[in-house]
Amino acid sequence: MTWFKNQPKAILLLRIVVSAIFLAYGSVKLSGGQYYYGDWTMDKETANGPSLVWAFYGYSPIYGRITGLFEFIPAIMLLFRRTSLVGAAALFAVSLNITLMDFAFGFPSVKYFILGCTVACTVLILHEKDKLTALFAGAPREREGQVSN
Repeated sequence: MTWFKNQPKAILLLRIVVSAIFLAYGSVKLSGGQYYYGDWTMDKETANGPSLVWAFYGYSPIYGRITGLFEFIPAIMLLFRRTSLVGAAALFAVSLNITLMDFAFGFPSVKYFILGCTVACTVLILHEKDKLTALFAGAPREREGQVSN
């Protein structure tokens, strides 16, 4: 398989690990887990930050499933060489949002875990710096005085 031959093993391992993490989290959300769906009652004295966040996101089951897709689909993309940059970039955006939310709402030690995932996505994106340079630099420019066909 050329999938294994054309890249450093550490990057391949990182892609597989990040993909597995987000496939798991995305699957939980797609199956209706993680958020508080259904009837619940909260007040300011008994609700902590994490409970409030899960209840808010669980208010709309559709939103919960969509957030699962935003984790699941890029995680699959990360497994394939051709789509790994897009998958890493999408998971970077998702993990950065989760990181900010976890730190802002005082989630337990899982906030450091997701921070590690955000850093891992950053490493995966930076590993593709040649593709990014080509993407943002645009098509090669023609030299002055040359006629294009």
